[in-house]
Amino acid sequence: MPDDGPAITATLTQDLVRAPVAPSAGADLGQHQVLLDNLKQAVGADNVLTSDEDRAFFAEDVFRSMETPLAIVRPGAVDELSHAAAAAFEVGINVVPRGGGMSYTDGYLHVSKESLCMDMRRMNRVIEINTEDMYVTVECGCTWKELNEALAPKRVRTPYWGPLSGVKAVVGGALSQNSIFFGAGPHGTAVESVIGLTVVLADGTVLDTGAHARKKGVPFMKHYGPDLMGLFLADTGAMGFKAVATFRLVQRQEHRRFASFGFDTGEAMVGALSEMSRRGLITESAAFDAGQQSARALEAKPGLMQDIGTLWKVIKQNGPWTGLKIALAGRHYLKNVFFGLHLLMEDKCAAGVKHSLKEVRKISASNNGRELQASLPTIIAAVPFAPVNTMLGPSGERWVPIHGIVSHSQAIPVLQEIAKIFDRFSGAKERLGVRNGYLLVSAGTTMFLIEPVFFYPDKRLNMHEKVLEDDYLSKLKTYEKNDEAAELVLKMRNEIRQVFLDVGAVHLQIGKYYPYQEGLKDNTLELLANIKAMVDPKGTMNPGSLGFGLK
Repeated sequence: MPDDGPAITATLTQDLVRAPVAPSAGADLGQHQVLLDNLKQAVGADNVLTSDEDRAFFAEDVFRSMETPLAIVRPGAVDELSHAAAAAFEVGINVVPRGGGMSYTDGYLHVSKESLCMDMRRMNRVIEINTEDMYVTVECGCTWKELNEALAPKRVRTPYWGPLSGVKAVVGGALSQNSIFFGAGPHGTAVESVIGLTVVLADGTVLDTGAHARKKGVPFMKHYGPDLMGLFLADTGAMGFKAVATFRLVQRQEHRRFASFGFDTGEAMVGALSEMSRRGLITESAAFDAGQQSARALEAKPGLMQDIGTLWKVIKQNGPWTGLKIALAGRHYLKNVFFGLHLLMEDKCAAGVKHSLKEVRKISASNNGRELQASLPTIIAAVPFAPVNTMLGPSGERWVPIHGIVSHSQAIPVLQEIAKIFDRFSGAKERLGVRNGYLLVSAGTTMFLIEPVFFYPDKRLNMHEKVLEDDYLSKLKTYEKNDEAAELVLKMRNEIRQVFLDVGAVHLQIGKYYPYQEGLKDNTLELLANIKAMVDPKGTMNPGSLGFGLK
């Protein structure tokens, strides 16, 4: 019979896997007055925040909190960022970059009270859009929604053009954490679209890499000799601050088709998605099991489906007939679907996208799939950057995922191992009101992302109260602090993390949660550690990220 499961020993050597806790009071600000004065001189007094409320908010991510920072510094330009970093470096104070705040793996959380949070969101200018040479240069505090809106009138976009949380998530965060979603089908993850990067090192040094490193010309190509830019990508802020980035541009595809399919087994759905991905037929994909589908597609999405503004956007993009079909389908069209696969296909010509649709239908049918009304992908395409209200479950539960990217051949075996973990803990889950689901996404022709998701009754964080919409929050149930449910979720997450480690899975937002160093070969880790010591000689740049800087 299933039970509460065994006690879990964390794979990390440091104590960073505890359940969410209230932020500590933080260090004594009075001891750092000279530093605070220097920071105010660098970025302006209004952009150095030291109130208890601000410090408590910036001590949390989507899942939990650690230490409370000394202050929040908000640079507005590269020189301000450089001066602020230099001031902190001089006195040996840790600095931690923060973008839109959508992380759930401790990426911008503080492991020391002697830390500054560098909030990058004031650096949000779109500097240049060059449609002749097909690149865009942007400050890294710009949100993906802002960047997409700036590019849309010119009928271009970046190849990868944002995560689902792009209304809040910023360019630098995606380059630091790496991410998958919009545009990932043909173009891969976020870091595969950037061609130039200006970073600020821990000591304030401004360093140009990739296409930004050449003395002359325009930033049209990443490679000119060794790719030094790669050292600062997907580093979760361990190597330096991302200040300015240049992306290549692609034309927006004029022709789109949407499709959704239902499957009776997860194995059939995974087989279909893998085949579509290998053949390069899809631009975006999202697959759900019944648990995640009921929580998101049926309960969280009806507001979008019934919203007149959203429906009008669907009609403008796809015609009145599509809007009518979505309105008539309502929220119940997925009611008896155990596994749902939702797809977008794009092409430069109608014949191309028609061919892709024909092929995905064949693949679905060969895996015993049945076609459904394509409401969900149509709505997501019409409103790609919706409010981030799904940071809480549809009944107000806390929400946290864990993810790993595996090869196509590994997807089904890994899902089976995760299912065993869920089964073993089923008794405790039922007793404590913990629910699970899956999100599955393909990217490129080689990557299969598995994201198990947890919903559990627990008290909201400051993050939820400040980031989610007030109207949405007012409709949700609230819960008292529930350490037992949070601890159960942590146990299951840690076991799943070990499954991913054992098969050599890749993680996007590595942060301070995933055991990155344990998955690297010794000679590679040694070289990386030496480079880290060169660019961050005092170890003050986001200690804990990638496992560096922890005793």
